[in-house]
Amino acid sequence: MRQTRKLKRKRRRRLKKGVKIFLIGFSALIALIMIVMFGFQLQNVKISLDLGQYTSQEVKSYMDAKGIDNTLMFWLKNKTGHSVRLELLEEYDVKIRSPFSVKIIGYEKKLKGFVQKDDMNYYFDENGSVLKISQDKIKDIPVVDGLEVKGLKIYEKIKVTDKKSLQSLLDVTSSIEKYSFPVKRIKINSSNEVTIYIKKVQVQLGKTMNLDKKLEALNDMYSKVIQQSGILNMKYASEDGSYTLKKTQKKHTENK
Repeated sequence: MRQTRKLKRKRRRRLKKGVKIFLIGFSALIALIMIVMFGFQLQNVKISLDLGQYTSQEVKSYMDAKGIDNTLMFWLKNKTGHSVRLELLEEYDVKIRSPFSVKIIGYEKKLKGFVQKDDMNYYFDENGSVLKISQDKIKDIPVVDGLEVKGLKIYEKIKVTDKKSLQSLLDVTSSIEKYSFPVKRIKINSSNEVTIYIKKVQVQLGKTMNLDKKLEALNDMYSKVIQQSGILNMKYASEDGSYTLKKTQKKHTENK
């Protein structure tokens, strides 16, 4: 009987010890979770990016909108090869400056164009998503005219009357990036025909069929075309690479 009571007391002591260890471990885990959750709240973002399209505040606003709010988790994912997807950037590296601050060093995705509305410029990416709204104009990004827009919201795809028109536009903006054409303006009409404006030349690309072939031909004759002023008709792909340029008539003033 005595031996049985001793065994029971030992079991109770072991159980109490186990419960104590569990409670201590559980409390430590909760404390660690609380520290990670509330001790690393992301409050400040510094950036070092290649194109200068965004400010630190714009990057921080984007991260807030996407729910990226923990400094430690953001840094850990980046260092373990599981970086959080940022639509603004091609790739990036994260450095912790403090429990509440990070520095992002990276390469930006170049914005494809912008739509103007109410004196504001709405810049969009290759998917047609608005990633920046500003009164400022960014160098080397073309303005888009003729797109029938129904809605423009930050971090959302442009809403248009005709989805085909937006796709035609995106096909052109992505394709011209392969070349060094200094396109200042892109116009799309109700028939989804696209015209790009390069210096004093209007290049009528028409619909996006055979777009790569047309742009390759334009690239081949670019140095000659760019010296002219007028309308280059490339609505239909030419088999022999020849296209018609209708020169702008110069206005002459007569001395009386």
